[in-house]
Amino acid sequence: MMKIAWGITGAGHQLKNSIGIIEKLVQNGENIDLFISQAAEIVINMYSLKSRLDKIQKENPNQVKKIYYGRTQKPGFPICAKFNLGFYDFLVISPVTSNSVAKMRCGIADSLITNIFSQMIKGRGKILLVPTDIVHGKIQTEIPQGGTIEITIDEFNSKNANSLTKFPNTLVFSNPQEIMTYILEKKET
Repeated sequence: MMKIAWGITGAGHQLKNSIGIIEKLVQNGENIDLFISQAAEIVINMYSLKSRLDKIQKENPNQVKKIYYGRTQKPGFPICAKFNLGFYDFLVISPVTSNSVAKMRCGIADSLITNIFSQMIKGRGKILLVPTDIVHGKIQTEIPQGGTIEITIDEFNSKNANSLTKFPNTLVFSNPQEIMTYILEKKET
């Protein structure tokens, strides 16, 4: 059984898929603590996914023991000490906004999510990311009202997202399903 910290930033792209993978990993018996940024909390509500997250925790209290919200954290984010101490096997952040990517790339740790990223690096832990702007060009993304729209990811933000692999033990994926495959493969070895 693995111990996973899963961070969510304020992006709609890959949000529903991320929550679906959290659900599948929990059903597989993995332990997951959730770390939800202030912006993510708003976007989760926009996409009507809060009740789904609450249900996952309620039905699996042994696997989802904690949901940490950025808005409730004290200055300095003391919860982040767990990431220096090897408490988690993996830190997954999915989805990761271009704003959080830019901060991470520059070493800015001024939010719950950027802090846990920074502390996991210091603790030499494994980090798995799904940036929203990973693929340069046109993509389809789901909107809160249902349906999809086409958006264009610029080259600058795509390069930023891909550059996060410069950090030790950090991998970048194009979708959360790839993360689940990676985690389950590591569990078997």
